[in-house]
Amino acid sequence: MKLPLHLLVLDMIGCILIGLGMAMHIANVDLLPEHLRFEQDGIVYILVGAACMIPAVIFIIKGLRNRHKF
Repeated sequence: MKLPLHLLVLDMIGCILIGLGMAMHIANVDLLPEHLRFEQDGIVYILVGAACMIPAVIFIIKGLRNRHKF
């Protein structure tokens, strides 16, 4: 079972967004220009990153379920 390329890219983008969101939220690193910042932007990055990673996780779980049916 191979992970399709589009899911791999989406998962990679999600990992990057989670890392940036954690840096913004925990370490107070300002990655965005002043006019693009808003309150709790780190949390939003973390949530969007997690949402980007969900399709790959669902694909893997479905693949594991189908493998055990045989």
